[in-house]
Amino acid sequence: MKNSHGIWWDNGRFVAGLVAVVTLLVYGTALVNGFVNWDDDFYVLNNPTIRSLNVAFFRWAFTDLSAGFWHPLTWLSYALDYGVWGLKPLGYHLTAIILHGLNSGIVVLLVKRILEASTPASPDTVGISLAAGVTGLLFGIHPLHVESVAWVSERKDLLCGLFFLLSCLAYVDYRSPAIGAGEQREDGCFWRNKAYLLSLCLFLCALASKTMAVSLPVVLLILDRFLFNRLNSLRQLVHCLWEKLPFIAASFLISLVSISAQRSIGAMPMMTNSSLVTRVLVACRSFVLYLWKMLVPLDLLPYYPYPQDVKLLSPEYGGYVFIVLAIAGAVFLFNRSKKAVAPCWMYYSITLLPVLGLVQVGTYAMADRFTYLPSVAPLLLVGLLAAQLWQRGGSPMARRAVLVGFLAVFIILSWLTLKQIGTWKSSIVLWSHVIGREPARIPTAYLNRGVAYGDEKLFDKAIADFTTAISLDSAYVDAYLNRGLAHVAQGDFGAALGDYDGAVAIKPGFADAYVNRGNLFFRLKEYNRALPEYNRAISLQPELGAAYVNRAALHRATGSLDDAIADYGTVLRLNPEYAAAHIFRGELYLSTGKIDRAMTDFHLACQKGLADGCKRELFPFPVK
Repeated sequence: MKNSHGIWWDNGRFVAGLVAVVTLLVYGTALVNGFVNWDDDFYVLNNPTIRSLNVAFFRWAFTDLSAGFWHPLTWLSYALDYGVWGLKPLGYHLTAIILHGLNSGIVVLLVKRILEASTPASPDTVGISLAAGVTGLLFGIHPLHVESVAWVSERKDLLCGLFFLLSCLAYVDYRSPAIGAGEQREDGCFWRNKAYLLSLCLFLCALASKTMAVSLPVVLLILDRFLFNRLNSLRQLVHCLWEKLPFIAASFLISLVSISAQRSIGAMPMMTNSSLVTRVLVACRSFVLYLWKMLVPLDLLPYYPYPQDVKLLSPEYGGYVFIVLAIAGAVFLFNRSKKAVAPCWMYYSITLLPVLGLVQVGTYAMADRFTYLPSVAPLLLVGLLAAQLWQRGGSPMARRAVLVGFLAVFIILSWLTLKQIGTWKSSIVLWSHVIGREPARIPTAYLNRGVAYGDEKLFDKAIADFTTAISLDSAYVDAYLNRGLAHVAQGDFGAALGDYDGAVAIKPGFADAYVNRGNLFFRLKEYNRALPEYNRAISLQPELGAAYVNRAALHRATGSLDDAIADYGTVLRLNPEYAAAHIFRGELYLSTGKIDRAMTDFHLACQKGLADGCKRELFPFPVK
């Protein structure tokens, strides 16, 4: 329907498309960024499984939990990117930018649909479009979302956001015809409704992208209560819960799988190192700080260290608890006059709950990426406020002032976003930024920057960073291991052996240290000392491919060709795409007169290619 302001305000798709395009333009500078040495190697650079879209890949993608999560669609997206771009970072960043642009547009459509459903009799099309457009634009350009977009390893955030928002949109479409019909739609035949089934399927896709989507069933109940006026009777409550049962069951199952996977990879040390009271206090702090950073997005960090000396009676943490309670009280007071406040507060709280640290994963207190979906609700309140100010402005002068104010906010947020995108340009830039803000609390930053310096053959700088990491955490075995590698690169084998010995002394079960110590003895041609090191590593970690590769090389050097062939066979079982193992084994078959087997291995090597790490070198899997 047309109005005096023109048809484009009524066209949600036009506004959504405009917001998406602006978002793409703001994030365009991320295309020049590279990969960073924070999970990008695990997910993409050193992940041979994503390099073939075959039955083995799909079997692995739907069963692998090595990342601590079940996210097959995330693996699939990387595999598709690799099929198009290989290992060129530009393509992976382009995919991320496009996904974020789509999500920003979907936010516009979802907000518009929700606001229309909330006033079905006489919707204010101009106000609704303004609120939806402002919400989507703020979502698209906000600096807090840079981590989710500019970090290749956070593809799961974008995919989860896409399917989560689409699932909500499908659910609103499913329920909207029932507004005003009351009990007429509580007929139990929801499973035959296409929009309902679409919402469920999209939710399953969100779960298959990132576990954080587990909050969606509660979000749908929030929509039932505040948008569709359900849950007003016991019968409606039972029906709503029955209707959400497939959603709830899927959420429960994926939550159990994720917690088990995180425990199996040792990613939950804080569950034993911090009490429940401590985790609750840190959660209150994060709850408030996330809101503050949405309002004032300054001092953003990729890694926020877990706080020390957390006490309820301290002014800081007592203050955060008071603020959380004060916000809850204010929501209760404004519930009748400002109907959007309560559902927005509940949505923000529920979607943030899985990542607040009550079940603590990792050693960080909070992360910008965790705000990707929760931020929609606070930004919606800002969008509603902007629309209200515009419509109540009345005079052209007042509206001009509102427009100038919004343009100023847009320019400031865009500038901050561009600056934050630059933080992710490279590993050295990223970790230098973290060290500049937190020079004495994050040994991981020094470790990762040291690895980046090592990759650039700046070994003196690398050793300095590893030494600083050790000074911050004397039991940091990874820092000892990497400093040993840097010493080897400089030819200081005595210092390297000291570091490897130090790592083993701190952590006797550290298989990587035994491999590297074996490599050092091998390099020194002390074969009788190298072999026990590899055997020890394999006994500790039977799936460690580096140990078999290097032990096979040792067997070749000592003439134990059958043992070398057996080790290369194990390597190929662990990593079927590692073409170099076919070459090495083929050479051994050739030298022992097994021509047919040699030809088979050489043929397979040619099929799998000689790129991406398939090099003729003694230690193809150096441990970092």
